[in-house]
Order: sequence, then structure tokens, then C-alpha cells
Amino acid sequence: MKNLEQQRAQHAFGKSRDLKRQDVNKLPALILGNGLLAATAFATDGDLRKGMANAMNAIADHLAKSKLIDSKTASEMLKELAEKDSLHLRLATEEALAYLVYLKRFAKQGKDDEAGSET
Repeated sequence: MKNLEQQRAQHAFGKSRDLKRQDVNKLPALILGNGLLAATAFATDGDLRKGMANAMNAIADHLAKSKLIDSKTASEMLKELAEKDSLHLRLATEEALAYLVYLKRFAKQGKDDEAGSET
């Protein structure tokens, strides 16, 4: 049986194939500063942030597989978490941040990323 860290890493490794690190780098700060709901709304607003939206979809899928939510897309996650109590939202936020550590590490480094950056 895999522990929670292994589950996060395995899921993030699979989802990171389609993501660039620049799409994931700003999400932890957005979530900490504005909350998971606001960060999800920002990331999924329009085509300009398509990479961020894909990262949020990966988070939603992970949270669904962790049985914290039923939704598997970011827009559905936003609607579902807006209707839940604050404890449920806090648990989902904590798990999303823990998952992002792996997603950020496994995402491909793009040409816009700093060379040799460890963040």
C-alpha cells in the first residue's frame, strides 16, 4: 500500500507531462495569498492562462482521487468547494499545496524558466 506522499508523487508525475514549470510556479503563492477558490477562478479565466488551468485541472483530479471532492475539473471543483463548509475547503487547500510541491518539481522546464532554478 502506498503512502500519501507516494500517491501525490505518482499522480503528479503522470500529470506533469503536459505542463511547463512556468504554469505551475505561481500557483502556490496565488493559493496562499488569495485562497484556493480565487486562485482557481483566476487560473481558469480565459485562454491566456491555459497552462495554469491545466495545472488546476490536475489538482482537481488529484483531490477527486483523494476523495476530498467529487469533481475532476477545476471549474467543477470551484463550484463544489464554494458550496462546502470552511473545514472542507481548508483540507482541500492543504492537500492542493502539498500536491503542488510534486507537480512543480516534475513539470518540464520551459525556455522562459530561469536556467538552473531550483524553485
